[in-house]
Amino acid sequence: MAITKTTKQGWEEYFIAGSILNVQKDETEAVVLGTSTIEAIDNEGNDALATIVDTATKKLDDDPDGSYTNNMLGVKCKGGVEASSPYIVTFKMVTTEGQKWETEMKIVIKEITS
Repeated sequence: MAITKTTKQGWEEYFIAGSILNVQKDETEAVVLGTSTIEAIDNEGNDALATIVDTATKKLDDDPDGSYTNNMLGVKCKGGVEASSPYIVTFKMVTTEGQKWETEMKIVIKEITS
């Protein structure tokens, strides 16, 4: 199952994902990359897509908690500033069965100072 919250420093970059595993009909249902989207807002509700994710890295992946394939929509998380966090990234996934599923992830930026 996809993680619903992560805490990172602004410099860190790694993949995050939304999953349909818990609502997936069977192994034949999969996320459709081309029609699925990702949105992001900051703590004031402003569009933060370009700030917090690298949309050029959008990809399908397999939820490690199940045996089905292409049931996750992933993207590289990047950047962000503590003053604008938490960010909310929304994965809007359209499936091969014509279903539409939405999952969210909260991204908290916490800079560690010495």
